Amino acid sequence: MTPGERRFVAYGFASVHDALAAESALTSAGIAVTAIPSPRALGELCGIALRVDPARAGAAEAALESAGLPPRASAEIDDL
Repeated sequence: MTPGERRFVAYGFASVHDALAAESALTSAGIAVTAIPSPRALGELCGIALRVDPARAGAAEAALESAGLPPRASAEIDDL
């Protein structure tokens, strides 16, 4: 990675409702999350993705699974 570049994990969902519920579940689990427009790397989904620090990806995936909201797609992305 070059200076100023950061990686993040983006999770995509089938519907806006699922994305917003997943955002709430992650926040309740104490995981910092940001809603973003879906990156192309996630393919054709609802248009909203959730951005999480890669160091918290395992905890995020466990929280989403526990909430019954597994993502349809995920990708680790370089943020320039």
